[in-house]
Amino acid sequence: MSDTHALEHGQRGYSLRRAMLTVAVAIGMSAAMVAGADARTNNPRGLDARSTAAPSTTGYMYVPVTPNRILDTRVNVGLTGPLHSRVARTFSVTDRVPGDATKNIPTAAIGVTGDLTVDNQTTYGFFAVTLAPTNNPTTSTLNFPAGNDDRGNAVTTGLGAGGHLSIVYVNRFSSSTADAIFDVTGYFVLATAGTGPAGPMGPVGPAGPAGPKGDTGATGAAGAKGDTGATGAAGAAGAKGDTGATGPQGSPGPQGDPGAKGDTGAAGPQGDPGPKGDTGDIGPMGPAGAQGDAGAQGDPGAKGDTGAAGPQGDPGPKGDTGDIGPMGPAGAQGDPGPQGDPGPKGDTGSTGPSGADGLMTYRSGSATLRSTGTPTGQTTITFSSALANTNYNVSYVFSSSVNFGPHMDAYLYVTSKTVNGFTFVLNSSAGVAQNAPAGTTIDWVALPTN
Repeated sequence: MSDTHALEHGQRGYSLRRAMLTVAVAIGMSAAMVAGADARTNNPRGLDARSTAAPSTTGYMYVPVTPNRILDTRVNVGLTGPLHSRVARTFSVTDRVPGDATKNIPTAAIGVTGDLTVDNQTTYGFFAVTLAPTNNPTTSTLNFPAGNDDRGNAVTTGLGAGGHLSIVYVNRFSSSTADAIFDVTGYFVLATAGTGPAGPMGPVGPAGPAGPKGDTGATGAAGAKGDTGATGAAGAAGAKGDTGATGPQGSPGPQGDPGAKGDTGAAGPQGDPGPKGDTGDIGPMGPAGAQGDAGAQGDPGAKGDTGAAGPQGDPGPKGDTGDIGPMGPAGAQGDPGPQGDPGPKGDTGSTGPSGADGLMTYRSGSATLRSTGTPTGQTTITFSSALANTNYNVSYVFSSSVNFGPHMDAYLYVTSKTVNGFTFVLNSSAGVAQNAPAGTTIDWVALPTN
């Protein structure tokens, strides 16, 4: 895959400065590896089997190649599809371009240099390039933030068995993905001290200047003039002689010492900021915060209508009539007689129906969330007494100290309501119902809205 393709995907292509820096670092490391070969104890692919009792006659030789892409998960080069968090995957490095020695990494290679780039990461994390697959690496090759923040890092590494490397994306969320791109720029091979593989023949040098013309020899004595013979017919042109064999190629001279590292060039001007990306989707609702202080008591509701009066009780029996006093002489009317004793009190009538409650009524309680069985994640709450209607809202707060572990992004939502209770479901951030850890409890309250 060419760097033109990387530019079409918004990637940074190979710059001359980066390629020169990679080659300079690789050559420097090659010299260090040759000088310190006898002190290494963890050489890739069995190099530690060499004895350190006597000076070694072998070392490492670095061979740069034309930068070329051997891994791009965006377009299924090397591996198919993006990397998932903590799922290590292995890709082939050697013999990928066998027909082009300027790009191919031979099977004799024991290490490579290159550039590792990240793209399309869904959240922050890091890549680890290792010799064998591991889902929990202890080293990092490239760290990066969340968002589509494309960045790269130079890599110098040994090769695993069969000329392979492994790569893993590490992040706390199992659903996270990222694309990886790896361009090789050179490789290391074992080499005998003082010799190396013959490089390609260089261009023919310019022709040297012509030597000085030699002195003219002395003129010989003139011979006697013979008779002029008849002019003979012109002879046929002779055949062209064979071209002489090419002489043997001279032995290559010893490899020169690496030159001193040049000063780092001045940093280029900062590019204009890219256009602002689209706003991401709203993340899942976080867990409910701690319950706030109770608000001030609201004004009392309006007084409900007075209930209808109960039916009037039956009148008690009439008391006995007092004795009639003797009729007095006619004259002035006498004082009225004393009032008779009241009759017994009649039975009290039944109580009339209660008037409507002037204040809204709420229901509250605690519940333990479902941790096993089906329906998965579903918990049903039943009120101690029915509400007037289903116009109410439900609030909750987790009241247990159970460790949710990887489910810290879970949330509850109400799926159905009746006057007698409601049902809610525990969901992951991906919208998948899941059971809670055993012993998970909540406090809930259902508040009427009218």
